[in-house]
Amino acid sequence: MADGQDTGAPAVEEAMDPETTPWSGPAMWVVPVLVALVGAVCVWGAFTIEAPPNATRPGPGAFPGAVGGLLLAVAACLAVVNVRFLRSGSSSGNALAWFEGRPVLIVLAGLVVHVALLEFVGWLLAGALLFWVVAYAFGARAYLRDAVVALSMSAAVQVGFSLGLGLSLPGGFLEMVL
Repeated sequence: MADGQDTGAPAVEEAMDPETTPWSGPAMWVVPVLVALVGAVCVWGAFTIEAPPNATRPGPGAFPGAVGGLLLAVAACLAVVNVRFLRSGSSSGNALAWFEGRPVLIVLAGLVVHVALLEFVGWLLAGALLFWVVAYAFGARAYLRDAVVALSMSAAVQVGFSLGLGLSLPGGFLEMVL
């Protein structure tokens, strides 16, 4: 209070704001470690993939190898940011202030559900659900419009794979019905 009187209520610390609360301790290393693990798995998969004898260069391991290499580079950059933050000794700044965990977790959950449902419901519906979840994770709240756009995008991807590449995506139960 302004006049110096104590009201007897316990002091309330400032509310934690996720925009300004710094990640500290082990929490600041979660993202770089996870990115590095995924990158290492991609690189390992690129080197251990069995290519058919008639495969031409660059081969089937090129894409996962490139993605894995880029993920390892991103993990290294994140680690450098964390080390610089620790060396600065600043407790007011936030090394990962740009990182929004909620959308990432929503997208990861959507990917898990997508993989689980892909064979059963097929690409058209599982892909539409994935597109919708990603739109929701990044702030879209026009649910019906988002569902129509997601279904359209999923159908366009399926047609593109079928006609453009000659590959068929899983049809699920819709394949049996139609």
